[in-house]
Amino acid sequence: MNPRILFVLSVGLLLALPSAGAPPADEQKKVAAPAPAPALADLPMFDSEAIGEKQIADYQKVCLDSGRRLLIVFGTNECAPCRAFGHALHKGKFFEPFIGQFVPVFVDVSSGTNASLLLRYNINTHAELPGIVILMPDARIIEILAQGEMAALTRKGDDAVQNFFLSRFLKNTE
Repeated sequence: MNPRILFVLSVGLLLALPSAGAPPADEQKKVAAPAPAPALADLPMFDSEAIGEKQIADYQKVCLDSGRRLLIVFGTNECAPCRAFGHALHKGKFFEPFIGQFVPVFVDVSSGTNASLLLRYNINTHAELPGIVILMPDARIIEILAQGEMAALTRKGDDAVQNFFLSRFLKNTE
């Protein structure tokens, strides 16, 4: 299961449970406040146990059904630019319109099997991650960032990453 979904479900479950054996009111002051839950953008994006080819195929079906383009993000949870990329996607109110245009799939390339997908999509294996591939709903590749371009954008800040995608948003023809 996706680590992000698993975390959100477990936090929801914990919040729903009554507190068993709560200390008396006079002792409650001594109990430390619970640590705040991490922001969604700070959770692991990449499932190291997922099979990348299967992830891509499954999400491609969603694209065919929805008419949205597939965004493949190759990276790892330990990659600082990958985390910055995830943060930029979730910053402010950007994520909702972004999801209306793209179906993102985060493929962990820390393992050999998934790492071989970098070669399949012509991503430079020596370039800084994340590697980005954008496909049409019918799986035609329309853009590849294979030489560390997205890592360079993350160093310019969240707005640079968001503007990259905003410039690729399809205009509403209605």
